[in-house]
Amino acid sequence: MTRGFRRRIVISAMAGIIRVITGLIFVALSKRAVDIATRQADGDLTVYVAALVCALIIELICSSLANRNTELPEAAMKDTLQEQLFTRLLTAKWTGRETFHSGDMLSRLTEDCRIASECLCRTVPAITVAAFQLIGAFIFLWYFSHTLAIILFLLLPVFILGGKLFYRKVRLLTQQIRDTESRLQERMQESLQHRILLLTCRQTTRVIKTIRDLHRSRYLLIRRRTNVTVYSRTAIVAGFETGYLVAFLWGIAGLRNGTVSFGLMTAYLQLAGQIQRPIAELARLLPGLIQSHTAFLRMADIEQLPLEAEVSKQEQTKNTEPSGIIFRNVTFSYPEKDLPVFNRFSHSFIPGSYTAIMGKTGTGKSTLLRLILALLKPQEGEIELFCLKDGKKYVSPVSVTNRNQIVYVPQGNSLLSGTIRQNLQIGKPDATDEEMQTALHTAAADFVYDLKYGLDTICGEHGEGLSEGQAQRIAIARGLLCPGNILLLDEISASLDEETETLLMQRLTKKHGSYTILLVTHRSSVRPYCDSVLHLG
Repeated sequence: MTRGFRRRIVISAMAGIIRVITGLIFVALSKRAVDIATRQADGDLTVYVAALVCALIIELICSSLANRNTELPEAAMKDTLQEQLFTRLLTAKWTGRETFHSGDMLSRLTEDCRIASECLCRTVPAITVAAFQLIGAFIFLWYFSHTLAIILFLLLPVFILGGKLFYRKVRLLTQQIRDTESRLQERMQESLQHRILLLTCRQTTRVIKTIRDLHRSRYLLIRRRTNVTVYSRTAIVAGFETGYLVAFLWGIAGLRNGTVSFGLMTAYLQLAGQIQRPIAELARLLPGLIQSHTAFLRMADIEQLPLEAEVSKQEQTKNTEPSGIIFRNVTFSYPEKDLPVFNRFSHSFIPGSYTAIMGKTGTGKSTLLRLILALLKPQEGEIELFCLKDGKKYVSPVSVTNRNQIVYVPQGNSLLSGTIRQNLQIGKPDATDEEMQTALHTAAADFVYDLKYGLDTICGEHGEGLSEGQAQRIAIARGLLCPGNILLLDEISASLDEETETLLMQRLTKKHGSYTILLVTHRSSVRPYCDSVLHLG
């Protein structure tokens, strides 16, 4: 995670360490200055005062440098981590269902990445500096008084014990809080996406109550974690307040007995503070470190997702001829299902043919398309693409390498936020206006040019501003712009009226021969336009 940021993180830590060293030098200088002022030592007071001012200036410069090398790398690292995890999620192998809810994914991409980058760029250097300050202050104190250093050192087990007692509890509560926040994100996201449905079903009150209950659950968990943190931190700080009191009383006793000078008394108090401050800082940072541990685990869940095989442009199959598809004794079942969707299924889709795939819901129509797309792999049997060229038959197993030969138009509204032009460019980024017009015409989507802004008309989230049928036809045009020669159409006419469906089918069949078309449909009205019908179930 720190790759590319380590130098700046080290600079931040080194700036903090230099600031600590300067602070310890300040202790020695202030002791000497006080002794000179009280005539318990000889020397030029002006020189020591000037040295103290220089030490303060160096501390200020180091603080500014540390802050600069914390803020900027933290922001850059957060962006980098988000990009890495987003890429992983987008390119992860699909197994029939998503591993995470989209709301949970967003929670991990935003909050967990923020916590992780804050830990690595801010907390880790701060812990390094605090540890160095603790060791340095102890060495200085040992130089001035062995006995006092040993007494304060014996209080360290209070910090260690206090940390161990609450670390596990806080980690468990933090995990529960993050899981609750993910569920909260999921519910809010889905509720906003389906707001009209909730309004018309009069379920807004119920949803608001669910959100309120989740907020309440999160608040109670945070309160429990806060209580544990506060109690433990109080115990830790109390132990070192005792150390400060011991140092103060030790100095008072020394002043009374004449064994301690005023300068040494000042050094005792400053060094006690130098020891107390990093311990208090470590106690403050520990809850954040525990949150970071939870964030790292949640991010690791994403990193462990298996990826699809990477395919370079050179490895992608290039074929301009229509291809066919052969299923040979294919058996496939989803992990959570007992019965297979396909059991020794065999079928051949001829190159350039137009096949309607029909059957009841749940008989495997969409699964068939996913197997062709190599999104799913059969447990048994083979699926192959083949084409006839120059009298020869070329065969290749269905895989990611030849997915570029296949165009998929899913059912429902699949438009993204942006203009119609931008949605069409997903199919072909360098498509000309003429190519877009041809694709829109074939998809019976000439209505686009009747819109006020034409191709530059803005589509809202999920194609808002367009009807379901309009959005579906634009999605078909987007598919037609893709370079593949096998066209998989999933219920593309479900939201179309009879007249528009007829026009679409007539225009698509004019492409007969240049595409191998598989049309999943429930409508018998498309049969006359097909060469064959495959019934599943």
